[in-house]
Amino acid sequence: MKIVFAEEGDKLGGFVSVSGWLRGGGNITGTRSGTKFRFNTTDHTGQIIKWQGDVQNGKLSGEYYIDAQGGIPQQNGEWSVTPEGSIKAGAPCDANVTLSLLKMVLETSLNDPVKQADGTFISGAQDLFKSIHPAGAGISIWVESLDVDWKDDTQSRCYEDIHKFRLNCVIYWQGILRLTGTTKLRFAYNIKLNAVTSAEIVESTGTTNKDVNKALLGVGSFLGDAAIKGLLGGK
Repeated sequence: MKIVFAEEGDKLGGFVSVSGWLRGGGNITGTRSGTKFRFNTTDHTGQIIKWQGDVQNGKLSGEYYIDAQGGIPQQNGEWSVTPEGSIKAGAPCDANVTLSLLKMVLETSLNDPVKQADGTFISGAQDLFKSIHPAGAGISIWVESLDVDWKDDTQSRCYEDIHKFRLNCVIYWQGILRLTGTTKLRFAYNIKLNAVTSAEIVESTGTTNKDVNKALLGVGSFLGDAAIKGLLGGK
């Protein structure tokens, strides 16, 4: 999971992204009192997750609770994250914070619901999965790593200073012949050109479609555009 917190007084905002074999996440509403965090998230299906956690030894960890709904039983579990950086409003940009936010925007853009031709919506993971594989269901997309080239003419490390980036991500999916599987993808995006320069399947545990390269380039173009608009627009 990935979390971005925005704090004003004791109020918490931000976003949680959940990937792997789990679903959930969404916008944050909650509070912080000292080292104690309490907040809720609501995903695009309406599922509400209640989170609570405490900061100890440099980590934020605790428990989550999901009430029974829609035939799904009550679920409880543990969670833990390690801070990657923070910045105060008006302070100079920090490279670690910029990269962390870019990874979050890329991941949430990939997992955002996608409208189909018939007007219905499916998850971003399913939309990307069906463009690559002939059968099965995409569960979630995890941004594994991100590598950035900064513009040569600036010492700043804000979003506007990114020249291009390379992204490795993993689709977690369920299949028919294979119950669970993963597909690892790599994209390269040049912001100056506003274009994807490469898109490829690195490895997959399942069968892929024949004409998959064209589909990946289309997804990559949307991904790069959505990420930059999201960052510059303060998503």
